[in-house]
Amino acid sequence: MKRRVVALATMKGGSGKSTVAVCLAAQWWNQGRSVALVDADPQRSVLRWRDAGAPLAGLTCVAADGASIGVVINDLLDRGVERVVVDTPGFRAPVTDTALEMAGLCLIPVRPSPVDFEIAADKVELIAELRAAGAEGPIAYRFLLTQLIRGSVIARHMRAEMQSAGYQLLDSEIGHRVAYAETALMGSTPTLAQPRGMAAAEIADLAAEVDGYLE
Repeated sequence: MKRRVVALATMKGGSGKSTVAVCLAAQWWNQGRSVALVDADPQRSVLRWRDAGAPLAGLTCVAADGASIGVVINDLLDRGVERVVVDTPGFRAPVTDTALEMAGLCLIPVRPSPVDFEIAADKVELIAELRAAGAEGPIAYRFLLTQLIRGSVIARHMRAEMQSAGYQLLDSEIGHRVAYAETALMGSTPTLAQPRGMAAAEIADLAAEVDGYLE
């Protein structure tokens, strides 16, 4: 059942973690799939986004913390939810460890910056620590390049450097687009508010690629 769980995790603020979590869930929800968002970040960014407007009002969103995260995820899976997307804190916390142990895939958003990558790479070390301690850990992890300018030198350089270092990246990328902020103000996402835009297209590509790891 853990193959139905996607955990978003990074210790670098501003990476687009919550944005990816909401947009990914909204994409699957818009396809008619059974989806739940678990907001395990104390900032409650996901719940604030959902409550900002009507478009996402019908999407199941549940708050969780270190004491409840396991129960919440298991309950959703027992109810047959097809995709559980977990937004974790932007720092090391017990709730993140549990979410990773229950995830089929850990997505690590990272901006195309050496500093951002160094901090984001800590999550790979955390996964290794959990496995060494006997935890099953996620079936897979993948870095997701976010907030990039497609075709830019830094974007190409970062992808090449990370791959040469042996890190696993998704082919999908999330561009630096105003559509994400604009639709968030309405409590929506590009998929719902601007379905023919470039942002909606890259979210669809991301969801399809993630599906490949979960099915």
